[in-house]
Amino acid sequence: MEERRIEVLTQEALDALDRGDHLRAIAITDQLASEAPDDPLVRIVRARALLLAGTPEEAFAEARRAGEIDPQSIQAHSLLGVAAWRTGRLTLAQQAFETAIRNSHEQAGPLVDFAWFMAAERGPRLAEDAALEAVAAAGDSSTAWAALGLAQFRLHQRGDAERSLRRALQLDPNDPYAQYAMTLLLQDRREDAKAVALAEILQETPGTQAIVEDVRQAARQRQLARKMVERGAFPTLDRLDHAHRPWLSLGIAVAVILLLLVAIRPTSPQAIFFCTFLPLLMFWLRWLWFD
Repeated sequence: MEERRIEVLTQEALDALDRGDHLRAIAITDQLASEAPDDPLVRIVRARALLLAGTPEEAFAEARRAGEIDPQSIQAHSLLGVAAWRTGRLTLAQQAFETAIRNSHEQAGPLVDFAWFMAAERGPRLAEDAALEAVAAAGDSSTAWAALGLAQFRLHQRGDAERSLRRALQLDPNDPYAQYAMTLLLQDRREDAKAVALAEILQETPGTQAIVEDVRQAARQRQLARKMVERGAFPTLDRLDHAHRPWLSLGIAVAVILLLLVAIRPTSPQAIFFCTFLPLLMFWLRWLWFD
C-alpha cells in the first residue's frame, strides 16, 4: 500500500475514534495492519481502538508490537501501560509507564497517567510522590489532582484529600477519575446520598457500571441497617448491655454464694442464711441503684 493511502486510512481511523466509532476504527486498522504491518502509528491507533472497544488483551499485543517497532514511542509505551494494567500485568504496566516518562523527558501526560496508576494500584506513599510530580508538571490537570486526592485518601489524610479532589472537580467536573475518587471519600464519610448522586453521573463513563453498583449497594445496606435499628430489630450496644446487666450481676452473686459455701462450710441455719442472703441482697441493691 502506498504511503499516501496509509496516511488517508490512518486519519480515517482517527476520525472514527473521535466519533466514538471504535468498530469502524478497528476495521480500518485491520486492513492497514495486514498491508503495513511495520507501521508503528497503525499499531498505536489499533491498540487505542481495541482498548476503547473493551478488548484489552488484543490491545496489549498491538501496543507491545508498536513498542517493539519504535522503542522511543511515547504513545506506544503509554498504551502498553494501560493495556497491561487492564489485563492484570501490574509490574509490566509500571515498567511501561516509566519508559513512557523517560522517552518523553518527563512530560506532563505520561506523568499524569503514571500517577493515577500508582494511586490506584501501588502503595499510597509512592503514589503521593508520583501525584505530586504530576501536579507540579501539570497543575491544570484534573486527573493529576484526582490521583493526589486518591493517594491522600488512602493515607487517611481526609482533609487534604477533600481539598485535592475539590480542586480536580473545579478544573473538570466531568473527569471520571475525580468523580470516582470523590465518591470513595463521600462513602467513607457516610454521605450516601451525595455518593449515589455522584455515582449516577459517573455511570455515563463506559466501564464504570460495576463501581456505580457497588456504591448503590453500600448505600442500600447502610440505609437498611439504620431502619432496622430505628425499628428496634437490632438493639444498640447500650441496649444490649443494659439487657444483660441483671443476668451478669445475678451470675456473680451465685458465684459468690458458692464460694462462701465451699470456703466456710456453714452448718448452722444462721451461717447458711448469711452466706446466701447477703450476696443476693448486694445483687438486688446494685441492680436497684445502678440499672
